[in-house]
Amino acid sequence: MDLKWKQWCFMCIVLGSRVAEAHIFDVKDFGGKADGKIDISKALLSAWTEACESLEPSTVLIPEGTYLLGPVNFKGPCKSPSIGFQLEGLVQAPSNPAAFKTDGWIVFQHINGLTLFGKGTIDGKGEEAWSINKCAQNPNCKMLPVSLRFNFLNNTLIRDITSFNSKYFHMNFFECYDMTVQHVHIFAPEESANTDGIHMGISERINITDTVIATGDDCISIGPGTRNLTVTKVVCGPGHGISVGSLGKYKDEEDVSGISVRNCTFINTQNGVRIKTWPSSPAGFASDIIFEDIIMQNVSNPVILDQEYCPHLKCDKDDPSLVKLRNIKFNKIRGTSSSQLAVIIACSKGAPCENLEVGDINLKYIGTDGPAQSTCSNVNPILSGEQIPPTCV
Repeated sequence: MDLKWKQWCFMCIVLGSRVAEAHIFDVKDFGGKADGKIDISKALLSAWTEACESLEPSTVLIPEGTYLLGPVNFKGPCKSPSIGFQLEGLVQAPSNPAAFKTDGWIVFQHINGLTLFGKGTIDGKGEEAWSINKCAQNPNCKMLPVSLRFNFLNNTLIRDITSFNSKYFHMNFFECYDMTVQHVHIFAPEESANTDGIHMGISERINITDTVIATGDDCISIGPGTRNLTVTKVVCGPGHGISVGSLGKYKDEEDVSGISVRNCTFINTQNGVRIKTWPSSPAGFASDIIFEDIIMQNVSNPVILDQEYCPHLKCDKDDPSLVKLRNIKFNKIRGTSSSQLAVIIACSKGAPCENLEVGDINLKYIGTDGPAQSTCSNVNPILSGEQIPPTCV
């Protein structure tokens, strides 16, 4: 597109510490229509290409309105010193999973300095996909698309957007470094299958804060190779909680270390804070993990460390996990449990937990079967503060 046909304006984007005058590339100027019927993927990719090639700070804009968007892959590296993607409208995926030939709907990859922001919503239209998602039972199944895939990114900010009804995970980070997720909203029904809010692996220096996640699976799932992750002020529920793992399913998985989950609230979740490794696993390592200042409201399994994780009962639990857990801390966790067994610490008999601390637990069972209880195995924890229920007694 000729320069004279471009929309040229300078706009002050104030996003945390990021302030930039940005050349705006509006998808409507490239033929994209807000009618909810005509796929804007070609127009959007054209806008991205010009923004990426620009020598000025650039922003691709999807303005207010409803748009149909097929699978798109926004590739770098970019010549632009900083590139933004501003979403103000409602973007909807094709409903039929057969429209996707890959495992991603909206993909960003090989980009430095991306900012994804705006008050808009991406709707994954996942209703048709959830009933056919059988990948947990069938390893040869076709993987459903993740709504937002971020691959090989550096120095990324994701702020204010909403993700709704993904077909599979809402967001997936792979080999991402120095990434911040702030004030994001993620929603899917409680019964939706495998709609993890944020999943990550082989990524470092990730910060997730001031975010609401309500899904049918893990709010945040932390995979192998995750290091130096900070999660603060996240509200989780419904869903399966915040999980480290599952770990140990595959050979040569990278270690997990430096995980901090603090000042978070769990509401009506299946689990609260969780670490899970497979039995009969190859050797692995996870260390320096802390869950602290956590509020539980009607949560089943508020505190669970499970090194015999086997969701479909196709495991040899007599063959222990060899994922070594070291320097783990559960501290200042309070609220209510919907199950009587409020604290479960099941370490591996093949690689018992080392230096596991439990302090200031106050969890009350809201049922009628008696007081809350705990169970422990293959661990001699360091206890401090109040313990309700008594831990590892």
